[in-house]
Amino acid sequence: MKIIGRTALKSKGVLLLGLALVAASALPAGQEAGKVIASPVEVRVRVSDGGRFVDSLGIKDFEILENGLPQSVDALYVVHGQKIDRREESHPVEPSLARSYYLLFQAVDWDPRLAETIEYLFSSVLLPGDSMTLVTPMKPYNLQKDALATKSKAALSKNMQEILRKDIQRGGGEYRDIIKTLRRVSNTLDGNQRTIEDDMESDTSSSDFGLEQQLDLYRNAIKRMESIRLVDESKLVAFANSIKSRPGQKTVYFFYEREFRPEMSPLTMQLLLSEYQNNPTIQGNLMDLFQVYKREATFNADRVKKAFADADLSLNFIFMDKKSQHIFGGSMHEQSEDIFPGFRDLAQSTGGVCEVSQNPAASFKHAAAVSESYYLLYYTPADRPADGSFRPIEVKVKAKDPAGKDYAVNSRLGYYAR
Repeated sequence: MKIIGRTALKSKGVLLLGLALVAASALPAGQEAGKVIASPVEVRVRVSDGGRFVDSLGIKDFEILENGLPQSVDALYVVHGQKIDRREESHPVEPSLARSYYLLFQAVDWDPRLAETIEYLFSSVLLPGDSMTLVTPMKPYNLQKDALATKSKAALSKNMQEILRKDIQRGGGEYRDIIKTLRRVSNTLDGNQRTIEDDMESDTSSSDFGLEQQLDLYRNAIKRMESIRLVDESKLVAFANSIKSRPGQKTVYFFYEREFRPEMSPLTMQLLLSEYQNNPTIQGNLMDLFQVYKREATFNADRVKKAFADADLSLNFIFMDKKSQHIFGGSMHEQSEDIFPGFRDLAQSTGGVCEVSQNPAASFKHAAAVSESYYLLYYTPADRPADGSFRPIEVKVKAKDPAGKDYAVNSRLGYYAR
């Protein structure tokens, strides 16, 4: 088998806790503080017109500003896949065309269309010389360097599909158990009878407990759910830093399954607050649930954006939409409200795309097509002290589309001067 598992991780927060383990490469030594850096800056740029890559632009069509100051473009390369199709150079550069792919999955349910995603990855995206890392809900895996050159793509694809399917089913087991607990408690608190499915799932019922125990059970289940899917800012930054030194194009695909949480109906909450208004313990437990329901963002989006931009990686966020399950007498609350905006912005700030669909295979195909073609621009700032500050980059295209409108331009936000 040519897909090798790395260090196994525990179930809590497993996906993003594993990101810092993905790459073994260490960051290059930093420059002496205050020293002026003379090396050229590489900027990967995608220019599109109605979703179509525009490959006809030249150096004079681009304007680059670093920290608000115009820069002179030294070289331009039009890249498709592993080839340079066109180049314009006043100061030649030898760009790396190496390609590293990272597929990250936060999902609790196996979708057969994920198998189609992996099949397309091997049949139409990966080429000999590419590197690929898979991060499942259980642990990360690396594709061996010679696998694409020495083994059948069909066999590698089948192997990876099976690994992903098993890890999603295993890794999502605890999450699914929590959902079942929340559903049973919600039904009990709402005064609904247990269903045959509930009886088959457990030998005990939450209705065997008093109200205080039921509320504790419910609150603790929600907290367990949060610990499993927690997005850790430090791990995101560590992931970006760990792959920064890898040469060439670094493309990340983050597959995230939309989440729903069984909740008590608002009417039940109000009735319990009214019925137990003289019971401070139950009143406190009910009010505590309001705080548990409210989820705050768990990472500093600006810090993560800058780390991803500095690493020159392209994040593609594939949000796997799904319909809410119907819970008799209760409700299913959207659980992705803090994740979606943050990762959508991360994708946009790194030159990637955000795809929302019930078909992850179709989303992946589009994101992969977008990642295939880009411009590489190089410039050398006249004044760039290595003071560790973040240097924002803005890329503008002077040329217009045939209708006289601006092209869509995507590139990284900037980099840390080290």
